[in-house]
Amino acid sequence: MTPESIQAMLAPLFPGLMGVQLTEVAPERVAATLTVRPDLCTVGAILHGGAIMAFADTLGAVGTFLNLVS
Repeated sequence: MTPESIQAMLAPLFPGLMGVQLTEVAPERVAATLTVRPDLCTVGAILHGGAIMAFADTLGAVGTFLNLVS
């Protein structure tokens, strides 16, 4: 699977809403970026902990998915 094909699956879901952009997908490694926007931040322009955890959870889920389908 390519980053683009998995990105298309994520686009209409919460990770897409957050702006998660996959850059590398393989069973042994998943990498992505997330732009820190004001709507993802808490007081003091600090990225909200929930956003950090959702980002990490998404990458873990993609890695799990890749290992289950390979």
